[in-house]
Amino acid sequence: MGCEPTHLTGYAPLAESARFEQVWGATVPATPGLDAIAMLDAAASGELRALWVVGWDLLQTQPNMTATAEALTRLDLLIVQDLFLNETARQHANVFLPACSSFEKDGTFMNGERRIQRVRRAIEPSGNTRADWEIACMAARAMGKQDLFDFAGLEEVWDEVRRVWPGGAGMTYDRLDTPGGLQWPCPTSDHPGTAILHADSFGTATLAMVDYLPSPGLPDDDHPFLLITGRALHQFNAGTMTRRSVTQQLRPTDTLEISDRDADRLSIADGDPVRLTSPYGSSVLPAGRSDRVRPGQLFATFSDPVSAVNQLTGPRRDPETNTPEYKITAVVLTAELPGPRPPDPRPPK
Repeated sequence: MGCEPTHLTGYAPLAESARFEQVWGATVPATPGLDAIAMLDAAASGELRALWVVGWDLLQTQPNMTATAEALTRLDLLIVQDLFLNETARQHANVFLPACSSFEKDGTFMNGERRIQRVRRAIEPSGNTRADWEIACMAARAMGKQDLFDFAGLEEVWDEVRRVWPGGAGMTYDRLDTPGGLQWPCPTSDHPGTAILHADSFGTATLAMVDYLPSPGLPDDDHPFLLITGRALHQFNAGTMTRRSVTQQLRPTDTLEISDRDADRLSIADGDPVRLTSPYGSSVLPAGRSDRVRPGQLFATFSDPVSAVNQLTGPRRDPETNTPEYKITAVVLTAELPGPRPPDPRPPK
């Protein structure tokens, strides 16, 4: 769908912008845009003045939360469009645009095997929420660009996608109504879709060796533990949705997984509050003894805004992909005196 800053719809390079400009009636920039990490860098330096975040809790999921918060405060305008008032919106947004869930709107879904299927609204939208495409069109009208976003419905949006994407040109709404949908490439209206993408050949690719670069964030005498952050089954990513569902009862807060050997050495029992401190911040969360981590290693999720585990992760990134280094953070672990848990920042249900 052209979400990458270096490609247009259908993974087309920016050099192929002519056919897009003809359909869109607008000029496509020749210079690649910024990815999310680069946007925050630009916001911190004052080069980026406004940001519109759709369906993403930047503050809670990006590394080095303190630096992320500082970058967001430097913006002149921050718009957040989401199902719920996430932490980015609650703490920093100037405008919040309430969006529908996937159960409250029509459209298409595409999965990892290139299969596209039609979906339909199961329940009416809640309150004043709107579908994402409607929000975009309403904003365009308010800014005097209604001629470029003059869609009467989602089928018209999809038909525009087909016009700029040769691989999906044959996928009309009527054809997507067939059981199982269609798999792209499907270039014409009589094409059956492509169940196996590389049936006869794999084409060609240029491979290059990437030298190993050791992380500078490994444990040392001052920060002897290696913290690895990730996800858990019961909470998805920042927990914007799952912390408002019944699965919240299964994992109500982030837990620090620690090996039995380290827990015995530090006299830490299940549920004991512990404090993690890295060069970038500090977080308190309950400990959980685990046989899934090795001695000297720790694991924690980052779904709970109270513990805010991403206060600990740092600014380092992979030089090839600009991906944050979530998996290697050197920390010191200390027992924390028991006390009342800070209040949950989410509004009551």
